[in-house]
Amino acid sequence: MKKFLLMLLLAGFCIPLGVQAQAPKKVSIEGTVTEYNTKEPIAGCVVSIPTLELWVVTDAKGRFRMPSVTTGSYTIEATCLGYEPLSYKVTITASIGALSLRLKESSLQLNTVTVTAQRGRSINSSSTIDRQAMDHLQATSVKDVMQLLPGVVTSNPDLTSSSYNFIGIRDLNPNMTSVETLGVNSSTVGIYVDGASVKNDASLVGEKATGFGQPVSKGIDMRTISTDNIESVEVVRGVASAEYGNMSAGAVIVKTKQGRTPYEVRVKAVPNTKAVALTKGYALGPDKGFLNVGLDYANAMKDIRTSKDAYDRGTFSVNYSNTFNRDRTPFQFNAKVSGYLSKGTSKPDADDLSQDERKFLDDKSLSLNLNGSWLLNKSWITSLKYVLSHTMTREYARNKALSTFVGVANPGATEPGEGFVEFTPHDYMSDIRNLSMAYYTNAKLMAEVSGRYGKVYNKAMLGAEWSNSGNTGKGQYYEGVRPIQFRPQPFSDIPFMNQMAVFVEEKVTLPVGKTSLTLQAGGRFTYLATDRLNDKWAVDPRFNLKYTIISNRAPKKVRELSLRAGWGIQTTLPGLYTLYPFASYIDNYSLRLPAAGERPAMEAWTTEVTTAEELSNRDLKMQYSKNFEVGVDFEMFGIKGSIAYYNEKMRNGYSTMYTPGVYSYREYNYSGAETPVYIDDPNNPGQKVLGVNGEPLDYETVTKFKRIAKPGNNNKYDKQGVEYTFDFGQIRAIRTSIIVNGAYMQMKNMPDVGVKQLFDLSYNSGKIQINGENVYNPVYGGYDGGKSLQGTAIRKRFNSNFSFITHIPKLRLITSLTVQCVWLDRSRNFKNSGVYYEDAEGNKIYDFEGQVDGTLYKDPDWYMDAAGNVLPFDPSLYDGELGNAFQIYRTTSTNSSLFVQNSFKPYFMANIRITKEIGNIAQISFYANNFTNSRPKMKLQSTGSYRMVNTEMYFGAELKLKF
Repeated sequence: MKKFLLMLLLAGFCIPLGVQAQAPKKVSIEGTVTEYNTKEPIAGCVVSIPTLELWVVTDAKGRFRMPSVTTGSYTIEATCLGYEPLSYKVTITASIGALSLRLKESSLQLNTVTVTAQRGRSINSSSTIDRQAMDHLQATSVKDVMQLLPGVVTSNPDLTSSSYNFIGIRDLNPNMTSVETLGVNSSTVGIYVDGASVKNDASLVGEKATGFGQPVSKGIDMRTISTDNIESVEVVRGVASAEYGNMSAGAVIVKTKQGRTPYEVRVKAVPNTKAVALTKGYALGPDKGFLNVGLDYANAMKDIRTSKDAYDRGTFSVNYSNTFNRDRTPFQFNAKVSGYLSKGTSKPDADDLSQDERKFLDDKSLSLNLNGSWLLNKSWITSLKYVLSHTMTREYARNKALSTFVGVANPGATEPGEGFVEFTPHDYMSDIRNLSMAYYTNAKLMAEVSGRYGKVYNKAMLGAEWSNSGNTGKGQYYEGVRPIQFRPQPFSDIPFMNQMAVFVEEKVTLPVGKTSLTLQAGGRFTYLATDRLNDKWAVDPRFNLKYTIISNRAPKKVRELSLRAGWGIQTTLPGLYTLYPFASYIDNYSLRLPAAGERPAMEAWTTEVTTAEELSNRDLKMQYSKNFEVGVDFEMFGIKGSIAYYNEKMRNGYSTMYTPGVYSYREYNYSGAETPVYIDDPNNPGQKVLGVNGEPLDYETVTKFKRIAKPGNNNKYDKQGVEYTFDFGQIRAIRTSIIVNGAYMQMKNMPDVGVKQLFDLSYNSGKIQINGENVYNPVYGGYDGGKSLQGTAIRKRFNSNFSFITHIPKLRLITSLTVQCVWLDRSRNFKNSGVYYEDAEGNKIYDFEGQVDGTLYKDPDWYMDAAGNVLPFDPSLYDGELGNAFQIYRTTSTNSSLFVQNSFKPYFMANIRITKEIGNIAQISFYANNFTNSRPKMKLQSTGSYRMVNTEMYFGAELKLKF
């Protein structure tokens, strides 16, 4: 595969050189861009020929000149912020000296207004959402925009909870716990803002070790990306270009505003959220560029009756854009400084005296982004594109509460060993703090060569990308009294991590009779510079194919018809915490003495430490997905449509892998009145032991088991489905368009574990009764595939959204009524390996499905003895001398319907949105989700419980002023 991609690279850059002798002649195009009604010149408008990757920006008088254009038939496009894009088809045989392009200002007065997601320009499955669609949707964050994609059902915005503000692509809602447990999360979605990758894998707040747990990052909190200063959002659902890396479930590409705009003030009010925003695009003068400024503030409360749980967000951005050397080799330069401040708080209700816990997270970020393009238009290179970004993020979390651990021993050693410990006060506040200072740097340089050679259109791309991330924060610490069993976790101990990638891509369009074939093939080579992985390379080949049978045909029954397919591998790299986990600790008491005379109560504890090095996994593999899709796009009989089948297989999903271990410590047998002290151990030279009057105390050596939680690759999922969109056009008599979109989606989550790879612990460290004696459990049972009775989890959903969009230009009014229909909603958990039930005669039945008659069981696959030996488990051990010990590890459930399929009847809801313009100065919008309050209860056959479907009734209004 690597050799193939290298050959592809050479071919892409040699094709233009090999055909120069037969290349058509070059001409120039000159013209002006003006406003449609006033005929005033428009400065800063981008005029381009996408097929040739040529572009130019108009000057202060709206003039442009595009030299060295290959003769042929093309579509010339003109785009400018605040105006409707214009496409102009032209056949170029000679130079054009006075091309006039007239743009219409975006307004509801226009005959055509788009408030839905449109098919993207890529040859894969992608959707583009423009500014008008976001205004009509009244989106507060990018998460809200995702509702316009086929197959996505409505969800109400909630800024108070980060768990509701992560995004997934082609994901079913994680209603089943197994979906969340198996790592299906938005960390696999690539987020790109103005060309720069946005990541938070170095932000370790919330990623600290809890016991032995290794939490998995969920990706970018989309609350931090406001929509007010966004021009467009593109969502790539299919196989992405090789330009995009470190993602495996698709990409969200955000483009912010650049150009002149009036002052815009937006005021938004919904039941639990209030928001205000100000944006303005300044024209700095002839050839001096533009300055776009945006400010945003939002306040949200979990419950409007109390401010107990609240969230505040403020964002800002300042973007300077200009194009230099317009007439010869235009150099486009954009410099943006942006940031956000957010604060989430959780405090006691003033009327609830039983609560005394306060939590808050203070999050601040500052980013610098430099990006642009240099159009060289040479035979060997067409353009250079560049991105350089740096982000600093400060997160400060605090949890202050009245501690319930009062007057008890408080071990806190960070080194293994035994020693006396302090006691907590009888009344104190636990004040745990967490400070993260994360830094991200991303640099990308990309060279392109494109043109028409004979009848062949060719575009070759070669690029390199470097990313650096790290954290210098203080980490987890405390103020005042040390909380129970607290250990500091400084983030600055983790080294910075570097990622380097080279990517290449070739796109060729060939004529095939009256049809055409477009092939896009590329690959991405990524190297992760770390000493914690043996396999540091990721190779991602990607292919897309489009066969255009009919294109841009004059008005006939069939105007457009094309077939497309794609296949590729997309890799998500591990984050800092996955590669560099913190040490973990186990504390056991060795001696407990009550107060006696003048001697205070005292306790000695032993600390067992599993170091960060022991918790790392150098055999960790990189998480990747294999993506395949095939689709058809058409426009026939007045209907525009798109249908796509997709199949995505994610493997090596990051998770936690448990391995067993054994450790020992001393328990002393002493209850005298004298105070013991540490003395030299006569039986173990160089070690200390507790003693009285120079004599060692009697003790018993206790052996216990522990589990070591390492990063692993134990998860996988399969996603497949069919997405569809049909635009039936407008019924002119009532000026109403009908659009239907939706999807059939199936998601299968599977624990992918091999022998002795996942050890699930149900170990009781306390004493149990064996043969009439209370002893520590002498065995530790484990499972090759986890102790859970549930194995693979499958969910299926088939939904349709019927949108009725009424647009009345004379009234400057647009309304959309969307009826959401979920025709099928099923979920099922299949049994794990080794699950059985017993019939009336006591026979074990392993081969069954669905409902059973009796209790469900799963036995361990192996066990470990006190010497650390791993031995196979046999059910006869339940009846042996250690029967009580083994019974602890036997998983049981009296729910005989656990593996029955949950199937809901069809359910429906309706949403309405209204947008009205008042002249050129104001716009009023209103929306109501589930305005009929349709929330039927559906029975979960696997548990017998009921669940309400559809979102709660939710409404909001928005006022936008322009001046």
